[in-house]
Amino acid sequence: MKLPPKDQLIMGIHAVREVFLHAPRRLIAVYYNEPQKQGRKSELIASIEKEGIPIIAASNDELYRMTGSDSHQSIAAHVKGRTFLNVGQFLGQIDGKPSLVLMADQIFDPQNFGSLIRSAECLGADAICWSKNRGADITPTVAKSSCGASEIIPLIRISNLAEAVSEFQDGGFDAVAALLEKGSENAFTFQFSERTLLIVGSEGEGIQPLIRKRANRSIFIPMKGKIDSLNVSQAASLLMGLYQRQFISPLGK
Repeated sequence: MKLPPKDQLIMGIHAVREVFLHAPRRLIAVYYNEPQKQGRKSELIASIEKEGIPIIAASNDELYRMTGSDSHQSIAAHVKGRTFLNVGQFLGQIDGKPSLVLMADQIFDPQNFGSLIRSAECLGADAICWSKNRGADITPTVAKSSCGASEIIPLIRISNLAEAVSEFQDGGFDAVAALLEKGSENAFTFQFSERTLLIVGSEGEGIQPLIRKRANRSIFIPMKGKIDSLNVSQAASLLMGLYQRQFISPLGK
């Protein structure tokens, strides 16, 4: 399926629901295969249809050809493309507030990337930043894995992450790399800065050496079990939670 420039396809019930709930004007059309045994459209489909958004019947084979995945859950949507920010634009939006940004370096697996985006949105990160040249991009699989978070959280999609680290630092951010190496600080006693750029890399590729060098500090999660590491999404979730514990009250105020 060929879309207009910048438009995109998303798939999966959660991704479509989140766009409908939070950005309904982005929904152009929904493609849906209604199971015969269901007998009627789901509550979501009925709500979308009520808003005048076209619902187009599509077989699961057609949905597979559209999305390139068999994990579409019998639903996909044509949406207006997201606006990607650069670092300068993002910095101009946050004023003097505390801010947490997650930077994903060399995350090539779309499932992992989607999970990272979901974690970032759920745990209150103000944006996620990644390179369009070195890792996964926003695709239907990523949007589904993020449960629609990719359609909500601000996105900073750029070419050179090392330069972006310097831009964040010039904007008052402390660049903290998640690294299991000598000199890294224990995550559970680590004192985050109010403005933190948290940098994570894939389990295989890790964080690029140049980005490691530009980071102000590094942090690690001590392991107590027999398995010696978490996956990148789990690790990022824990670290973002520790940041939020320092700057947000238990009631989230």
